Amino acid sequence: MDDKADLLAIIAEEFRRRPHAGPDDLRKLVFQSVFGIDHLLADPKRFRQELEEEWRLIPGERSDDRAIQIIDPVGRTARLHLSPCKARGIPIGSLAGLLAGQAPKGGSRQAFLSRWQDVVDLSASGRIPLDPQPLSELAALEGLSHHSEGYGFVSYRVVNDVRIGRLADELRAWGLLS
Repeated sequence: MDDKADLLAIIAEEFRRRPHAGPDDLRKLVFQSVFGIDHLLADPKRFRQELEEEWRLIPGERSDDRAIQIIDPVGRTARLHLSPCKARGIPIGSLAGLLAGQAPKGGSRQAFLSRWQDVVDLSASGRIPLDPQPLSELAALEGLSHHSEGYGFVSYRVVNDVRIGRLADELRAWGLLS
């Protein structure tokens, strides 16, 4: 498996979904691919409440986007886009419980820095349409930032591992994952 080629495909999909994504948005994608949603799993009750509140605000319209967006080169971590889930009639109570109960990903700063360097290298070689210098400078930041204004409306939750566990089984049962 060529991690850089897989990472490039992930980034290309991100730009397809969000043509105005910028360096901060790309950093958030890579950060989530390494650390998953661990920072939100510490308080499952709050996690569920916030997800259910957000769910109520999402229009129930049909969505052409795929619900699952793989965001790590290994193919385990994904963004689960909520609009397509709601349009399919997935029960929010079940979904919220499964997402809140997922196992921690346990990512490391070193893994993030290594993957981020791959992004900078892809940019420097002209394979990503962003300037490598600002990307390189973002490596020093700690934590997770919000999406840029140009990114547009988005509603998703990160799934730490779409391949195993009850959450993966339900995603398959709901027709979201093959």
